[in-house]
Amino acid sequence: MGKCKDITRLLSDALERNLELRERLAVGAHLPTCSGCRNFRRHIGLLRAASRAMSGIDDVDDAGPREQ
Repeated sequence: MGKCKDITRLLSDALERNLELRERLAVGAHLPTCSGCRNFRRHIGLLRAASRAMSGIDDVDDAGPREQ
């Protein structure tokens, strides 16, 4: 593993499940050298946050508890 296609799939999978150790290691080794995959990770995070904000879902995992 290590190709951008594999890494972006793992980044997407990580939104839904915990990655296995070997998968986390592959992502961790690849991201420092690939700005495209780093941008993909940033963009899917922004899209997830925006969709949750629009749907009214309180995302404690990503942003921490919100004060009321």
